[in-house]
Amino acid sequence: MRKAIITLLLLPALLLPLSACGGGMSDQTAMTYIQGTLDQNYLGKADDDFMSIVDTDAEEVAETYEGSLETEALFFLGSFVESTLDQETTDRLTAELVEMYREIYAHSKYTVDSASQMDENTYSVKVTVEPIDIFHQVADAMAGGAVDELNAKYPDEFESEEQYAQYEVEWVELFIDLTYEKLPDLGYLEPASTLVQVTWDETDELWGIPDEDFWSLDALIIDYNF
Repeated sequence: MRKAIITLLLLPALLLPLSACGGGMSDQTAMTYIQGTLDQNYLGKADDDFMSIVDTDAEEVAETYEGSLETEALFFLGSFVESTLDQETTDRLTAELVEMYREIYAHSKYTVDSASQMDENTYSVKVTVEPIDIFHQVADAMAGGAVDELNAKYPDEFESEEQYAQYEVEWVELFIDLTYEKLPDLGYLEPASTLVQVTWDETDELWGIPDEDFWSLDALIIDYNF
């Protein structure tokens, strides 16, 4: 299925004020910020150091985590479903995908390796990720015949938009089922390292991660290139 680009909704959570700004920023603070940002988005947790420098609490960390799960669920639907689904079906599939991603993200592997100051407004942080391979396993299962029974239920040429939409809904449900089936065998691809910047925005007076840096990092957590 053709992937579509959707607007992702987590960026405000990545532009949180650091109380250490104005000369107090350091390599260690930048690393703590990146570590905490990863932990809250993918594991639903954050340590006291992170919560202190971004002036947040456990409740807000939990809200960001739930938002991360929902964003990934909406990304999945936007990428793999072409039909316009009714709201009830969209909400149901979104909820099911949220729980699927909760299980997958629990296996996230990443390390914040080092940081260095590039200039007074920029720190560069090296992060190494082991991309999760679960969707490769699901794709292999589908290619190996797991989708044949579903395909056999429908004609080669769909007779209506409603019929195609129903097929897509069942395809998503099959994908979710196969993901849970493959979870015990979840593995990882070769580690990949990337540099993430933490920059000072003089207009908003906030330290944050540039959008493109975060989404490049996010794309490494679960590998979709199957």
